[in-house]
Amino acid sequence: MPTGSTPLNRTRGIPRFGAVMALALAASAAAGLPQAGAAELQKLSVVLGYVPNVESFGPEYALKMGYFKDEGLDVTIIPAGQGVDQVQMVSAGTVDIGISNPEQILAGTAQGGKFKVFAAEFQKTPVAMTCRKDSGIEKATDLKGKRLGIKTPAKPFADLFMAKNNIDPSTVETTTIGPNDISVLISGRIDCEVTTFAFNEPRLIEQAGVPVNVFSFGDYGLNSQNDSYFVTDGFFADPAKKELLVKYLRAEIKAWEAFFKDPDMAAKFMVEGGFTDGLDIEQQTYQAHKQALYMTDALTAEKGLFWVSPKTWAETADNAVASKVTDTRIDPTPLLTTDILEKVAPPKM
Repeated sequence: MPTGSTPLNRTRGIPRFGAVMALALAASAAAGLPQAGAAELQKLSVVLGYVPNVESFGPEYALKMGYFKDEGLDVTIIPAGQGVDQVQMVSAGTVDIGISNPEQILAGTAQGGKFKVFAAEFQKTPVAMTCRKDSGIEKATDLKGKRLGIKTPAKPFADLFMAKNNIDPSTVETTTIGPNDISVLISGRIDCEVTTFAFNEPRLIEQAGVPVNVFSFGDYGLNSQNDSYFVTDGFFADPAKKELLVKYLRAEIKAWEAFFKDPDMAAKFMVEGGFTDGLDIEQQTYQAHKQALYMTDALTAEKGLFWVSPKTWAETADNAVASKVTDTRIDPTPLLTTDILEKVAPPKM
């Protein structure tokens, strides 16, 4: 069940994409083979939301520190990146747990997929508009009369961003830019660009000597719980497999507690761990500290980390149909569950 891509597919350019599918296939093949000394462990596989970086610290650290093994799990982590469709992999049974953006899960649901979302890493989407500070843009409505670069796949969301913030598109000079292009902003040929990832492009642009303002879409009517954890409905309906999810999430939350205690350590772990070629310690440290702010809010303070928000998913479902990610509005209510979170009881922060 191919789901294709959504306008908000991320462009965090980190190498090693070529190995991703090979690793996925290898992991899939290995899943059926007995492993000496691990016969008592229960196998579980997870495909990340992107190539391993500090964003996926939790699974990688839990595996390295033996937290999964302590729970009786033999977990295989499959890195993602361009060309990896987590929804398709989960739907096909290639992998047990997928980590993906809600827009993609909703698109998969619209095509007949049956899923359960049981946790969410981000409470506020890191997808953002980034503007040169010297453009004078301090809020969305300041975009009127300015020059906006729009990455090719992001146009539906750029249009929706302007509509939701009462910006007449005819008052904005728009230019189509490449999916990884930040040079036009650095050179001053545009004032802002969409979409950017709050921890990536803004840092690179500022390293080039151009201070920026970053506007998370989550603050402007386009919020989304990026990196949501999901399985098939059938997997979730099996009590034994449901218990595996409790063990998995309990182990991963333990890793995330270490992340919040020491983000610098988390960045160093990912860079020195050799998970992905080319990770930069300065960027990963910057990302770790910024990322923490997007993973917590009033809901996680009340309920706990990784809590699933029906309100945010409803907003995302509205935006998905408005931006034609889905042809009709998908009611997210049947997709969402807090059963696993309630058993894990993640820390409130």
